[in-house]
Amino acid sequence: MLTHDELAIVHLVLNTDCNAWDLTATTTSPGVCRFCYRERNRVSTDADTVRRVIDRVRSESEAHRCVFTGGDPVMPYDNHLEVALRHATEVGFETNLHTNGLLLSERYAGLRDHVTVYSLAVDGPDSETADWFRGQGYFERFLSNVELLTGDQQRLAFNTFTTAGSVKELPRLAQFITGVAQQTDVEYWLISQYRPIGRANAHKAEIYGFERDDFVRAVDDVRGDVNGVTIYAQPTRAPEDPYPFRVWVLADGTVTADLGSVAAPRNAVLGDLRVEGFEPLVRRAFSLREQTQLEGTA
Repeated sequence: MLTHDELAIVHLVLNTDCNAWDLTATTTSPGVCRFCYRERNRVSTDADTVRRVIDRVRSESEAHRCVFTGGDPVMPYDNHLEVALRHATEVGFETNLHTNGLLLSERYAGLRDHVTVYSLAVDGPDSETADWFRGQGYFERFLSNVELLTGDQQRLAFNTFTTAGSVKELPRLAQFITGVAQQTDVEYWLISQYRPIGRANAHKAEIYGFERDDFVRAVDDVRGDVNGVTIYAQPTRAPEDPYPFRVWVLADGTVTADLGSVAAPRNAVLGDLRVEGFEPLVRRAFSLREQTQLEGTA
């Protein structure tokens, strides 16, 4: 059994495509979600498989939370999101839905009773900044989702990506989040810098690259502005820097993991938990990560 200290959170990937790519970039935007490193392909699965995958994770770990992610898990096709959320809560998981929210209102009725926290992406305090990242109309939809969820007293969290320009807008975004926290529970605010993780290119670096120290300083400056909301900072990392350990479970049973190097071209594929079990695959990842780190210091 994997203990809570060994693995507190599991990321369940229902698909790796995203509906934000359907948005239109603004005239000054570099392209919708140009920072994204996910490939565009779906995970082929069915409802029974999703349930079995969740059951296997539950029976072999003390993880307390299952994060539903993608791409965007709220897609305009049946990726068994409602089934997965319902079953995860039934077996005792907290659930965290990571979404851009573009189709949240359409599927909200089937989701609301099985989500612990909704993590919404927003990269600026106004449409000019936020739409620059994610496309025309994004900020308007974001505000609509916040109104929907606060009105229903749902727990929220926020994810923010930054550039050298937009990081200066964090104080205004902090004011917005503080206002939301006065209406409903806001669990955390995750603020990220560009993370190349093996997929770096010069164009992205030109758009998003700025000094790590400037990012850390900007985040630290707003920590006192959102009382009661935990702020997590993810600064960019050099190729030799370790990456936080995370396990990703695809809805077809495939298990992958970050083994500690941002230079790796993709997550390491460990195997199928339906065949090999969940705990043995994660322990294999622990061993591989330690080996990778030892090789990096040799």
